Amino acid sequence: MRSALLFTTILLFAIVPFTNPVAASELDENSGITIIASFDNSTEMTTLNITMPVTNNATFLDDLKDTTFSIYKILAGDWPGTAIQTIASEIQFCTQGSSNSECSGSSFEIEYYPLLLDSHTEFEYVLAFNSASILSNTLEEIIRPSFAVENLSGTYSDDITTLVWDYPEGIPMNHSVMIYSHDSPTTRGNWNSLTKTIVSSSVSAGTTSFEINHSSYEVEREIYYSVTLLYDMSEDTRFLGTNTLTLPVNEDNKAPIFVGELDATFDFETAKTTLDWEEGIDDDDLSINIYRYEFEVELIDPNSIIATVDASLSSFEIEVPQGEHRRSIYAITLQDALGNELTQLTGLSPVSDYVLETTISTSTVTSITADRYGDGTVVLTWQDNTQNPGAVARVWRSTTGPIVSFDNLEELSPTNVSNGQFSHKPTNAQDQAWYAVTIEAAWGPSQQSWHDERLISGVNVMNSPIKETEEMIEEEEESNITSQVLTSTGIRNNLSRGNTFFLGQMTEGDMIIISTSSMVSNIACYDMSGEGSIINSQSDWALSFSANQSGEKCLGLISEGSEEFAFTLTWNYIEPVVNVQDDDDDDDDDDHDDKKGHDDKSDKKDAGKVIIGIIGIVLLIYLFAMMRSPTPEKLYFEEE
Repeated sequence: MRSALLFTTILLFAIVPFTNPVAASELDENSGITIIASFDNSTEMTTLNITMPVTNNATFLDDLKDTTFSIYKILAGDWPGTAIQTIASEIQFCTQGSSNSECSGSSFEIEYYPLLLDSHTEFEYVLAFNSASILSNTLEEIIRPSFAVENLSGTYSDDITTLVWDYPEGIPMNHSVMIYSHDSPTTRGNWNSLTKTIVSSSVSAGTTSFEINHSSYEVEREIYYSVTLLYDMSEDTRFLGTNTLTLPVNEDNKAPIFVGELDATFDFETAKTTLDWEEGIDDDDLSINIYRYEFEVELIDPNSIIATVDASLSSFEIEVPQGEHRRSIYAITLQDALGNELTQLTGLSPVSDYVLETTISTSTVTSITADRYGDGTVVLTWQDNTQNPGAVARVWRSTTGPIVSFDNLEELSPTNVSNGQFSHKPTNAQDQAWYAVTIEAAWGPSQQSWHDERLISGVNVMNSPIKETEEMIEEEEESNITSQVLTSTGIRNNLSRGNTFFLGQMTEGDMIIISTSSMVSNIACYDMSGEGSIINSQSDWALSFSANQSGEKCLGLISEGSEEFAFTLTWNYIEPVVNVQDDDDDDDDDDHDDKKGHDDKSDKKDAGKVIIGIIGIVLLIYLFAMMRSPTPEKLYFEEE
């Protein structure tokens, strides 16, 4: 069993002078210094009384004031044996501050609680100084056996303090276990005056461990624990053995707080992101954890940690892998030696703004342009070099000025980036409108999509606006120009200004006729055979042409004086299928060759007949239209 701490009190008493003063001036075992030991059976306390000789020898008294003493306990009759306990060490009875009269004949008293030694009850005490030793009387010290647990130990981990102890053999079990906590070590002498807290008074007899859970509150302290056994009529609080802790338990679940700013900067040239938190902390018990997230968070996820560094550092570099295009938020926390860490982020926590980290060459659309069609449709086109098939294009429109931020923007319907274009017909067409395309996608190994909000003028943002409104043409109050389109396939439609008409599928020999209600200056079709091509009819009321045109469209324009009438015709021209039969038989006779030549001539005659027939049909349609309206002015009619 280990030793209990000693409670020592030194009392100074005035002593009546001895009748025989010291004759010699030397300080040794014959100098007249005495030590007397006594034991109180009721309190189990030993008292040692040390007395200085009565003398007026100034030299002796000066030596006494400079001398230090030690007191040891030995087994009776064992001198000069080994000390079993040190009672006091390097103490002075007289000091330079004492007068000679105060020192001469003075007496000093030391009280302490002796240890419980199993097989010994008689002891002696040795007063040692310089090279001399003075032996006390033999003293019997009888101490009652201890009724307490043994080998008490305490540990703390993850909000739990665990106390463990042993039971000595043969101890009566009609008790309950008392557990105390206190801020300083306890001894038999200070227990009654010590401030302490009862942790538990209901632990059953025979229990050898106890847990204290601190998870519901913060704790940060060094604390001692003691365990006693409470019987019906007694509680042994002498602490003679090992039922109290001599070293405290460090209980700490209070996380260190890191308050400050965190800047994150990515360098495209080095593919590194630098984190800077301005100042480190000089504390060996602390470290800094670094976390990365793709979205804003309020609670730290331990799985997101990317590095742990010394708390004294103030910056850290992160290498971004090749093939990454990501948006990152970084956060740092402090962690102490016990693993305590504040995982709840607040407005004061060091959390960076979003930083864009990219190690790929192209991560936006490029070469964005916009065109307006005759029906008011606006078509955006762009180049997609992202090689990300799952990327979504988010389309933005501004009618208030060039796009430099997302303020006052209208977001249109999304589309896939790989489409390379987007079309819509604005309901509130403006004279000036700007467009931009941003990308929302997951990149690299990440499965989380995010919106790349970069707006780069001339790249994914239009430099110049597009005119969404059509040019207004002042019309006369009464217009005599009306027109229609007829085809040899039976299509007949009234033409409207600015509209587009699809004439369906047409084949070889099909004809298209554009007619007006009166003679006009010019009827023209542009871009039928390629950009810049034109056919027209001047000072006439009709224009006819074959459907076999490579452009498969007519950008029509009818002019009469200052009045113009624009429209668009489109169709699908189906090329004829020609079956060619090769004659590879070199052994065919001349009769067969003659027959083949005769057949070729017959086929040519048949084709000529077909063409003449088609022209006849067209002329019949034309004459039919003329017969229905004797005057050109009455050719046009409205379809209901």
